[in-house]
Amino acid sequence: MVEVRYYVTLSVLSAMFVKIQGGPGECFNVTTSEGLRTLLHGEKACAPLNKGETGADLGLRYVTCNSGSVTVKACVPPFRFHAEKEQCAPPDIAKCSRRNYSLSRIASRRKTQTPPEGPCSPRNCNLPQCFCYGAEPSMAVADRPQFIMVTFDDAVSTWLYEQYYKPMFVDNTFQVFNPSGCPLRAAFFVSDKNTNYDKVLKLWQAGHEIVSHTINHELPPGHVDTDYPDMVAEIDGERQRVLKVLNNKALVESMKGFRSPFLKVAHDVQYEVLYDHNFLYDTSVTSMEMWFGKSPLWPCTLDFELGRCINPPCPTNSYPGLWEIIMNAWIADDGHPCSMVDSCLTYNYSTAKQSDWIKIFDDNFSLFYKTKVPMDYFTHGLMFDLSKTSFPALGNWLHRMRKDYSDVWIVTPQQVLQWMRNPLTNAEMKARKWGC
Repeated sequence: MVEVRYYVTLSVLSAMFVKIQGGPGECFNVTTSEGLRTLLHGEKACAPLNKGETGADLGLRYVTCNSGSVTVKACVPPFRFHAEKEQCAPPDIAKCSRRNYSLSRIASRRKTQTPPEGPCSPRNCNLPQCFCYGAEPSMAVADRPQFIMVTFDDAVSTWLYEQYYKPMFVDNTFQVFNPSGCPLRAAFFVSDKNTNYDKVLKLWQAGHEIVSHTINHELPPGHVDTDYPDMVAEIDGERQRVLKVLNNKALVESMKGFRSPFLKVAHDVQYEVLYDHNFLYDTSVTSMEMWFGKSPLWPCTLDFELGRCINPPCPTNSYPGLWEIIMNAWIADDGHPCSMVDSCLTYNYSTAKQSDWIKIFDDNFSLFYKTKVPMDYFTHGLMFDLSKTSFPALGNWLHRMRKDYSDVWIVTPQQVLQWMRNPLTNAEMKARKWGC
């Protein structure tokens, strides 16, 4: 097993498997260097000293919780386990003591709520708390801003950050500014493996949104009630992981969104976890309205059941105030619907020209711009590696869109919901320097 982290390449010298009895997801009564602890799914800690060892041997081994089971592994000498970074590090900086990591957590599940009687309508659903599936703002189309949400799923690796994310979103190499005069904003749906959390912090400090995409890029099916603890461990677990590594409570409290890995919705259990743990929105449910020749869908709240679900099992209970930013599938170059941008170019992917990508961007933008539904540009950073022209294509396209359209804003999903709850005309937004 080889695990690459910030300081060293970690080679496992020895490992033993220990089963800790307790609830699913968490590991209870784990013996660590700091005594008995409950570890979250994916959490690590220094192992206790063996008989005959001294304080100088502290950190030789560490324990990892994985779905209720604990594995004990060893660092390569002379490295020692660093409890705050959760990785093996040079002995002069490694330490087994922890800072006080904690977020307020829900002690018990809230009572399930059934959707209100009758269809959703302005009589029983009004902003800022509620917005119906299939509805649109009352503002005239000409006055609306056209939002573009650029988001990336999976790890924020050192490579992706240095090669692509930093130039485009921190250094603003392509000089993309919103009508307010402030730089573009993007969102990063982060899972744990291969993520460099120092780079995550830099993105957040540059004004971008950080979002949970689970710890292990997987969710339990959600078909049974007993999936709840494992669902918490994956969804809220990524927020706990960020807090553990960075000790930045403000960053973690800003993590209000979620997207399911592989867009596999996990029924009501997924949404119970989001609701119980004070998430603002989910963006896992997909729509093919444009493929059917219809207008794309605006975000909606889950007070009422969704009108259409093409990637079930979708939620059926009521979650007042929890938003669903519906993923409106684009139309690919061969005419089929594609939820993620990196699946929209089907021919000559590795040899595609910038113009091939830009044509797809323009064709789909025109479909959103008819009613100015927020345009979802949802993709993976790996797209830039697999198609080298996709990176400059995106940067140049965003720069041109801002030059050609005075009402185009490149924003985060949270910013879209901020506008949904308090709509302003494009002119008002510019006057107030909205989003700065």
